[in-house]
Amino acid sequence: MEHKRDIQISENHKRGINSAMCLLDEMLCEFEQYARGRESHSVFYQEQNMLSAKQKKQLLREIEVMRVLLREVKDALGLKEKVESVPRKISSHCSSFWEVLVETTGKYLKRYGDARPELFEFIDPRMEQLIEHLQSLSELTRAPSASGEPPGNRDDEST
Repeated sequence: MEHKRDIQISENHKRGINSAMCLLDEMLCEFEQYARGRESHSVFYQEQNMLSAKQKKQLLREIEVMRVLLREVKDALGLKEKVESVPRKISSHCSSFWEVLVETTGKYLKRYGDARPELFEFIDPRMEQLIEHLQSLSELTRAPSASGEPPGNRDDEST
């Protein structure tokens, strides 16, 4: 099927469509990882990938069909791909999440009602430590190395 190319649209329409297509494509990237077997296992967060081999194969097929459509929309409307820097993404998530941890300290937990002092004595220092480590992660991904290499790429850095 032949599609009209170079469709003229306003910048506002272009930005709106571009944002929706970027979000959809990002979501498809995550689904593709699941179709390829991804599971995350950590302390509080667990993923259980119970997709069958048949479902995984069908997911990959659907994703590829959708990407063909996404390419058509991109080409026809002159849209741009979103290039997301992983260090910037990490830093951004860390910078925005510290508030959640702050609100998990005793001062803010009191909004749920009275609690024994032991809770606050236990939770407050741990939240402070988590906040400090979150800030360290953010700084780690923001600070350029002395060699000019992107953060985290130097072999001689100690951990």
